[in-house]
Amino acid sequence: MLSVGTTTIQVQQDTKKLLDSLKEVYSVKTYDQVINKLIQKKSKSMYGALADEGKPISMKEILKGLRDKHDRL
Repeated sequence: MLSVGTTTIQVQQDTKKLLDSLKEVYSVKTYDQVINKLIQKKSKSMYGALADEGKPISMKEILKGLRDKHDRL
């Protein structure tokens, strides 16, 4: 990942405590790494929600049934 600089964001104190805990859980050093881990985890879980009992699912299967009567997406 190309780093182009840093920025400051404001979070509530309880959010910072949660981020501190997650730094330990994920064994990372920065809040940026924690946030990226959370985003990756959420992205994977959205894909996983489409899987059938944890089995891999293809894009063809995902798109199956999304076409209308004129064969359009």
